Amino acid sequence: MGKILATGLFGLICFFTGIFTQYILPVKSVDTRIECKEVLISNTSIQKNQENPKNLTKLETQEKSSEKEKDIEIYARKITVKVLSGDNSGSGILINQKSNIYQVLTNNHVLLFGQQNQSYKIKTEDGKIHIAKVVKELNFQNYDLGVLEFESENNYQVVSLSRMSIPSVNEVVYAAGFPYESNNFTFTSGRVDLISDLSFRGGYQIGYSNDIQKGMSGGPLFNAQGDIIGINGRHKYPAWGNPYIFENGSVATPEQKEIMSQSSWAIPIKTFLQFAPEFALKDNLN
Repeated sequence: MGKILATGLFGLICFFTGIFTQYILPVKSVDTRIECKEVLISNTSIQKNQENPKNLTKLETQEKSSEKEKDIEIYARKITVKVLSGDNSGSGILINQKSNIYQVLTNNHVLLFGQQNQSYKIKTEDGKIHIAKVVKELNFQNYDLGVLEFESENNYQVVSLSRMSIPSVNEVVYAAGFPYESNNFTFTSGRVDLISDLSFRGGYQIGYSNDIQKGMSGGPLFNAQGDIIGINGRHKYPAWGNPYIFENGSVATPEQKEIMSQSSWAIPIKTFLQFAPEFALKDNLN
């Protein structure tokens, strides 16, 4: 009899527990779900707040990069000059000042046009034109380099050159100069495409994606920090001749030529400094 009563009592407890569970707990369960949703929403907000600083960091990085590029362009305008050579023109870099004598680095092929009559002029940032002459004491052998000098009482900014290492492929670079028959300064951005272990005749070794127009030869090539790493000299897709002959006399294969012709080419600044170390910062001499 005691067992029957115990069993009945247990059944009643289960019955009322079931009613309690079915009709009362769901209300609490709804509340719990709402709380869970609120927690999930809160978590989502936290995740977004955590992501925003990263996005801001990327944005700030882009802004800083853009500001740096603008600074390099302003600097390039000050130190890049137009070289008037005979009836032709090219570009140059103000590399030195001694008293009122300024010296300009450019390409030898730019100087060839004025060689017959020694007709050279330099047009500086302020629009003034100065009579110039070739610095004959410097011997660059067969490299496509040359230096002019002119006299002026005006104060112009000159660069500080150092033996920068050859850049790596895909590095950001900036090129500057004055396209032929134009007074407009041109500043372009791009990346290093190719590095030739063996330089071409003339000293060309850095291939890059920037568009270099005729007349920009002799202008500067900068890295992302604003250091001059090279001298412009060859544009893409040359219309005549074969500029892809290496300094040891070997010739690029048709396949190599096809790839190389898609890039502009520059002479490393360290090549110039090997011939003229007096233009390098003393702290950077090796």
